[in-house]
Amino acid sequence: MDNNNGSKVAAVVVTYNRKELLSECLNAILKQSFSVWKLIIIDNASTDGTEDMLKKTGVLENPVVYYKKMEINTGGSGGFYTGIEIARETDCDWIWIMDDDTIPFSDCLEKLIEKIRINPNASFFASCVKGENNEPMNVAKIDARPTENGYADWYMDLDKGLVKIQKATFVSLLFNKKAVEKVGLPCKEYFIWGDDFEYTQRLTTCFAPAYLVGDSWVCHKRKNARSISLKKETDFARIRNYHYFYRNSIINVYLYQSRKSYIKSVLKYWQEGVKLAFTRPFGFRKLITCHKGVFEAIKNKKKFRGLILSQLKR
Repeated sequence: MDNNNGSKVAAVVVTYNRKELLSECLNAILKQSFSVWKLIIIDNASTDGTEDMLKKTGVLENPVVYYKKMEINTGGSGGFYTGIEIARETDCDWIWIMDDDTIPFSDCLEKLIEKIRINPNASFFASCVKGENNEPMNVAKIDARPTENGYADWYMDLDKGLVKIQKATFVSLLFNKKAVEKVGLPCKEYFIWGDDFEYTQRLTTCFAPAYLVGDSWVCHKRKNARSISLKKETDFARIRNYHYFYRNSIINVYLYQSRKSYIKSVLKYWQEGVKLAFTRPFGFRKLITCHKGVFEAIKNKKKFRGLILSQLKR
């Protein structure tokens, strides 16, 4: 299906050292039943021959493809910041984003686009996500915030295949360009983890509701299909990155919840760090990583609030 209904979609894919998965992801995007108008690839300074692969397979010769290789690895948040910024400057109407290990079903985008007719002013539409063994993954958070009469209304469009959500991960989200122009770009300083929850909650708080689309599906081929858990982490090289998870999680509570909730989150993760010291393997390293994230959140919470507010002022 050509994009002949007036909706020009710019797809954004962020990649880092996963050229085989990237190739599968790009093929799936380019074979969608609803054609993308642009395909923007942000390469976070890969060292595994990603650029050579793109040249050899002819991807870079495709006129809809725009490829940018970063000078350094800016993390997922930096990659999406750059990709969405580039897409925003084009003549697109909607921006479809995902990681390189996301494989959209052939009608994934078409099903997202169909929902625009129902609510053209939504901030974004999200696909449902499953792992390679059909297990649930990257589950969006239902928007249970009360409406004027005190009740949540997340179920009001179930008959249309839509569930109102508050926030979601960057695994096949279709952003309204008008929403992006209003709220700005993701906070690139998050580096990894939590930037997606912050940005999508910023959209649903400052622009308009968002929806999970019940018949739009992707397969997320993440190496570890379990939810993020430092306690269960066995890869020493990955442990040090978890301080971003704790820092960004606390900052998100600080930004969008009450002061009481912020204090509770600080205490919660501080206690979790103490407990991590008694886990195996690498218990002491996990303790240090967790508490590093807590300290960074306390120290930098106002700085991050300023960075995000500066986006809203655009």
